[in-house]
Amino acid sequence: MTGTGQDHNHHNELTRVAAIYDDIAPTWDERQGLVERRLMGQAMRASLARYLTGDVLEIGTGTGATLPILDLKASGITSLTGTDMSLGMLREARKAARSCDLPVLLVRMNAEALAFADATFDTVTTSLTLCTVPDPARALREMARVVKPGGRIVLLEHVRARNPLLALSQRALTPLQMRMLGCHLDRRTDRLVRDLGFRVEHEETRFFGIFRLIVARPPGA
Repeated sequence: MTGTGQDHNHHNELTRVAAIYDDIAPTWDERQGLVERRLMGQAMRASLARYLTGDVLEIGTGTGATLPILDLKASGITSLTGTDMSLGMLREARKAARSCDLPVLLVRMNAEALAFADATFDTVTTSLTLCTVPDPARALREMARVVKPGGRIVLLEHVRARNPLLALSQRALTPLQMRMLGCHLDRRTDRLVRDLGFRVEHEETRFFGIFRLIVARPPGA
C-alpha cells in the first residue's frame, strides 16, 4: 500500500473513533466509568494525580475524569491543558472543569500531531488513551517532544496481560472492542515505552498486571 493510502486509512480511523466517542460521551461515565472503577479502581488514578506538577498536558482528557481528583495545594499544579479528538467528550470535560480551581484549557487535537512547541510542559500525562490512538509510538514521541527537559511522562494504561490465558482472552475480544470503541485491548504499551527509550522510574500494577501506572522520563533525559 502506498504512503498516501496508509495516510488516508489512518485519517479515516481517527475520524471514525472520534465519531464513536462523540455519540457515547453523555453516557460514558455511567457505562465505561463503572467498568473502570470496578476493574482498575480509583486508587490508580489518584496515584497518577500525585505525579502531576507544574504546567500539565493531558492527552485524551475524555470526560475530565482526572480533574476532580487533583490535589492542587499539595501537587503544585499551575495549569492543565487537556486535549481530545472528540468534541463530545470535551463538552463533558468542560462541565468537570467548572469546579476545578486552576486554569484549564480544553482543545480538540490529535495526539499524534500536537500543536505545541517543543519543551512546553512540565508534565505530560494520559489515561486509558493509547489503546485507541492508531499509532501509539507516534503519540509517545510527541509527548516526549513537548515535555520540558527533566519533565515527567505519566501514563495510566491497560496492556496485554502476562498471563497467557488472560492475554488470549484480550486478543479474542480486541476485534469487537476495536469496532465498538476503537480500543486495542492487547497492546503492549508498557513494552513500547521501554523500546522507545523512555526511562521508567516508577510502575504500579493492578488486576493481574493489566492496568499499569508508568512514570517515566523521555528518551535522552
